[in-house]
Formats: sequence, structure tokens, C-alpha cells
Amino acid sequence: MKHFLLVIASAASVLAFAQPRRLAEITPSVSEGAIVPYLNPDFVEFKAFTWAWDHNECHVDSIDLSLSTDTIHLNWVNRRHPEFHMPVGGELRSQFGWRRYRYHYGVDLKLNRGDTVYAAFDGKIRYARYNYGGYGNLVVVRHYNGAETYYAHLSKFLVDTNDYVKAGTPIGLGGSTGRSTGPHLHFEIRYLGNAINPTDIINFETGELVNEDMDIHSDVFKYKKEMRERKYHRVRSGETLSAIARRYHTSVNSICRLNGIRSTDIIRIGQNLRVR
Repeated sequence: MKHFLLVIASAASVLAFAQPRRLAEITPSVSEGAIVPYLNPDFVEFKAFTWAWDHNECHVDSIDLSLSTDTIHLNWVNRRHPEFHMPVGGELRSQFGWRRYRYHYGVDLKLNRGDTVYAAFDGKIRYARYNYGGYGNLVVVRHYNGAETYYAHLSKFLVDTNDYVKAGTPIGLGGSTGRSTGPHLHFEIRYLGNAINPTDIINFETGELVNEDMDIHSDVFKYKKEMRERKYHRVRSGETLSAIARRYHTSVNSICRLNGIRSTDIIRIGQNLRVR
């Protein structure tokens, strides 16, 4: 049934969400009527497609799916929307995951300035503007399963908000705008605001989908638990490693191990140290 979006939910598990009412509004459960047809642009009433539609904010108000006990089954392609297209042809340069003091919520793909960037799946442009949070020129495409793809650091836009696009539609030109040290495409996949590792969906070596569908559950977002458990301290004037260790009830050796430093190293004012 590749042409269906199936959402499996229980009353008890919905109560586990920090925002349960809103999840129920967005994703119908089996008990409420079961199977919802995969959508086309004429069926814009579908709540996962139109939910939190905002042209001015790149990140929509999210629901923390790492707290869920539900399973949401998503199709990336189907009979109505059968195509996938690589956003660019360049190799994978940077993975999803931690970058020292912050999390990298997507992957970086090699390109040259001016290379064409393409929509990965059919959808509609929700956001196409300069973003001051580091993305630079950013396009966000909302897809018919409710997921979104982000295309950052563009040098030029080739689409406007509310444009419908097909997989393979040119949406921009590659560049290095925003927080970027050189031309590349920063590419993200999010569902209801939650970042998913793109390599779980796309094989960037072969240029093909890993699978045509995917089960979305809390394990997909287990990195969020690790993020909640991590703690960083910004070094202030006069502080020492031993003083910082005492403040956080840990040891100098533990701080050194977490940060790849030695106890004899000089710490700098403004330096971020992981303490937990």
C-alpha cells in the first residue's frame, strides 16, 4: 500500500506527548478512521501538509517526537508522487550529528557556486528568504506526507513561497551565504519540526532512496535525549578547570576527557567546555 499514509496511535501513547492535543489534530489515528489517502495539491485540507504554515519562520512550532510511543508510517514516494531527485550531485562532506558545541541537524553536500539545487520530492514552497540564524538564503519545501526539506546557503532563489514543485524542479543556485566557510549545500529533512538524519532516507553514494517508506518513532530522534543530557559551560574570566569541575560536581579528568584536552592546557575566556 505504497499510496497510503498510515498513522498508528493509541490513546495512552498520545497522552505521553508534551503537546498531545496538537498531535491528535495533525495525525489521525487508526481508531478515528484509519487510512488516509496520500495527497495531491488539490487536497490542501490535509492537516499534516498545511499544519503550522509560516512564510516568515523557517522552523515551525514542533512536537517533540522523541517523547512519543506512537509509530507514524510515512511514504517518501508513492503512485501519485513517484519521483525522488538528488538535491545536488556532489558528494557528502559533513554528517548529521554533533559538531563540538552544537548539533548539525543535516548533511553538507559538495557543490560549486552557481550549481543548480533541486527539490528532492514533490511539494510546496513554505519558506524562501534570507535567514539570519546561519542558513543564509534558505528554501524550505513542505511535502505531501508532512515532512519538509531544507536547502541552505544558496546564492540565488529560483522559486517563491507557495509555488508547487515537483521532484527535480530547480529551486536555487548553490552558494555560501549565512554561516558558511565555502560553497556547499546544507540539506535537512524534518517531520513536524523534528530533524531526521538524511542518510536514513537517502543513500548519497548511489543517489537513491534507502527505502520508499519509513516508520517514524522515538528511536529516530534518540539524539534529542543525548542533547538534553549534555551540558556546556562558557569559560569566564578567572575560572580554572578545578573551579568549573566543582561547580558541576564532576572531576577535572572527566572534563578533559569530554573535551579532548589536558589538565595542563590553558582555557580561554569564552571557550565552551562540555561538563556533562
